[in-house]
Amino acid sequence: MRKFVTTLLLGVLCVLSSSASVSRVLFIGDSMTGWLSERLEAYGALNGFEVSTVIWDGSTLTKWVNTGKIPGFIAQYKPDVVFVCLGLNELLVKNPGTRMAAPLEKLEKQLGDVPMVWVGPPTWPGKGDGAAFNQWMGAHMPADGHYFNSQSQQLARQSATNPHPTRPACAKWMDAVVKWLPSTGLGFPAQFKAPAAGEMKRSKNYIYRRMKQTL
Repeated sequence: MRKFVTTLLLGVLCVLSSSASVSRVLFIGDSMTGWLSERLEAYGALNGFEVSTVIWDGSTLTKWVNTGKIPGFIAQYKPDVVFVCLGLNELLVKNPGTRMAAPLEKLEKQLGDVPMVWVGPPTWPGKGDGAAFNQWMGAHMPADGHYFNSQSQQLARQSATNPHPTRPACAKWMDAVVKWLPSTGLGFPAQFKAPAAGEMKRSKNYIYRRMKQTL
């Protein structure tokens, strides 16, 4: 009996010790991505994970998946989780499913078995809140996908009509994402050590492409 209990306890300890934890994140997306990824890297520096970032200004999900570059980035950076920040340039489409269903399916295939966190776009001042887009995306994430709806975030913008949040607002936005991350069950800490308010840290792997450049 004692031998059985010992064996059982050793098995439980092995399962616990092998439980997944995030050590590498790949963060891809449009022009909203930069400061978000820098704030996430500031968290990573305190919580045992690193962030690799690829930014493509003005990009859409369709543009990303049509390049075929995502599997290559995954092979290069070997992330445990891929963060996606896209949607600003699709936010106001009337029928998001018509535009997003096929590229989202392609994205799922290109990610392989790597789970995804999608940080949805905030509202666009003076144009709309993107409710239809957010509702559709939240309901149609792949099995290993988690959608953070940013619609309720109160973010200072760079101007009255500019959808891009200020640098401090991006830090606040990512703070909200980090607070939500443990609920995804992806292996992030149950409680994060927090960097100083507004602190940013650019990752060592950081690629930036302008709108007219190729990825």
